[in-house]
Amino acid sequence: MKALALIPAIAGLTSAETFSFGMKIGIPMNSLLTSAAPGFTVTTHRYTLGPTIEMDLPLRFAVEADLIYKRLEYGFAPSGASATQTPPNAVKASRWELPVLLKYKLAGRHFHPFLEAGASFNRVVHIEGMNVAELRHRGTKGILVGTGVEKRLGRLRLTPEARITRWADRNFGVHDAPLRSNLTQAEFLIGVTF
Repeated sequence: MKALALIPAIAGLTSAETFSFGMKIGIPMNSLLTSAAPGFTVTTHRYTLGPTIEMDLPLRFAVEADLIYKRLEYGFAPSGASATQTPPNAVKASRWELPVLLKYKLAGRHFHPFLEAGASFNRVVHIEGMNVAELRHRGTKGILVGTGVEKRLGRLRLTPEARITRWADRNFGVHDAPLRSNLTQAEFLIGVTF
């Protein structure tokens, strides 16, 4: 009997929900790796992209999930090697991140600012290179917070935003290793959804 009483409430919630999907593109604001040792070269490609899905909830809340791709490289060049030359033992890796966020959209006339918070999970995949001894954890998790603004143009939504993720552990190295992952990651993203 109690289950029957929940049907109108669930129907009311689902009728208010709206799904949107699209793409996130952006740039990491800081490097995914840090090296304090001479001879190590670190490159974080200055792009990030991936699909996104969002479900609007009542009371200006929404749930979002993304699948974000990042590419990084590192290597060791002996002293005297050219800075523009790729080290002979360069390692290239791809990292996927899965942020799951709860968003709160503030009221606005033309633009809708929003705040977001949630969890993120990453996984280092497809490693190319000779020496991957620095890899400590293929995957780790973290928490993230962000803010942005949403602009609707018909069915199209544009959402520029800034996010900060704090990872629980490093994919590469330890805190005092010559090469290590940054635990704090900042990025700027623009979402285009329908």
